[in-house]
Amino acid sequence: MKEKYQITNQFIKKEWKQRPGGNRRPRFAVAHDTGNPNSTAQQNYDYFNSRHLEASAHVFIDDKQILEVIPLDEKAWHVRSDVSDANEWGIGVELCYGPSIDFNKAYSRYVWFFAYLCEMYQWDPARNIKGHFQLDPKRRTDPLNCFHQYGKTFPFFIEDVKYELKKFVVNQKEFNEQVTGEGKLYKVQIGAFSSRENAEKLSRKAKAAGFAVHIDFS
Repeated sequence: MKEKYQITNQFIKKEWKQRPGGNRRPRFAVAHDTGNPNSTAQQNYDYFNSRHLEASAHVFIDDKQILEVIPLDEKAWHVRSDVSDANEWGIGVELCYGPSIDFNKAYSRYVWFFAYLCEMYQWDPARNIKGHFQLDPKRRTDPLNCFHQYGKTFPFFIEDVKYELKKFVVNQKEFNEQVTGEGKLYKVQIGAFSSRENAEKLSRKAKAAGFAVHIDFS
């Protein structure tokens, strides 16, 4: 899968108990938000790499970076062990948000990273992505805590991941070669929509008229 965004590996020290180690092939991913508005990915790394803690996650994402702080094949303490086996088999991904963070940019990276995981592990987004609120409904609301502040829902998020995944699966390389190669074709945008359904309707009309179509989400 072509990397739209850079993933930065900046691992916390092995000496901290919030990095328990292990060697596993993850089976699913868990969507979280930090619950700490305005804390950046780097600030979360600094915190989790400074002392012994009872919790952790694998990845923190804000509007500037995707920061992997625990290797994906290791465990992390991101869901209570008495309600789920997510610590053993899940990848914990935290979304950073707040007034000082550009939500659209952070969300775009968040969606892309989950699509990246689904491509890498051959997962179905609808089956292999869980919300923390689903695994521990009596105590946790994330990432809905963040999503609802910006008009997002969890089903909409899953659909966004599916769409992002599809963009890389269906001849993305071939399309890029056609429209960006030297001396070849120019891109022409014929519409921009807040509704994916409307974008798909126009794309079908363009295809029916014989045009090559690519829908981009940003």
